[in-house]
Amino acid sequence: MTETKTSENRPSETRNGIIGRPIDRIDGPLKVTGGATYAYENALEGTAFGYILGAAVAKGRIAEIDTAEAERAPAVLLVMTHRNAPAQPDFGPAVTPTVPEVFTRARPALNSERVRYYDEPVALVVAETFEAARAAAGLIRVRYDEEPGVYDLSGHMADAYAPKRTNAGFETDSVIGDFESAFAAAPVKIDATYRTPFEHHNPMEPHATLAAWSGNELTIHTSA
Repeated sequence: MTETKTSENRPSETRNGIIGRPIDRIDGPLKVTGGATYAYENALEGTAFGYILGAAVAKGRIAEIDTAEAERAPAVLLVMTHRNAPAQPDFGPAVTPTVPEVFTRARPALNSERVRYYDEPVALVVAETFEAARAAAGLIRVRYDEEPGVYDLSGHMADAYAPKRTNAGFETDSVIGDFESAFAAAPVKIDATYRTPFEHHNPMEPHATLAAWSGNELTIHTSA
């Protein structure tokens, strides 16, 4: 005789009756009617606004950057480039081996004259209003020494980055076999080329973060 132990399925038999039921989001009506307060809409006294100027080339180095006119623009508080940005560590390996590198390695900004990808930040303008910061960013003049970039992965797959861990921190288990041999031996073959358009995420809430010091306490309002 074998005794079979019965156990409860806690997620599906939870006592609060929430899991498995179609529960409305409590912030749903506010969001769809435009009544929700987003992080950007919190009014903080003395708020300064930043605007990032991105690189106009995909790869190369900044040979010259002229910020004089932007610094003289009305309401501008600061123009930051690689020449006056705080010291930062360079791109490096993961800080901890149990978490993906994308979350734990250094990701410096404005730390050198190198341009690694198109639209990489090359300057940050801080002003009393967002409009003033954006207008001043348009006054910055940058001259690049452009270098050849890689725009087609088909001929560079051997050099492609292969992460050791996934976003959840688990080790990758991809197995790369001999496709050509397997395809040639397949009894049924479908040979076609498929192209899909780029996908662009359109969040309901704009990306924004507001930070305010009060003595030794820092309050941050940020988009989810």
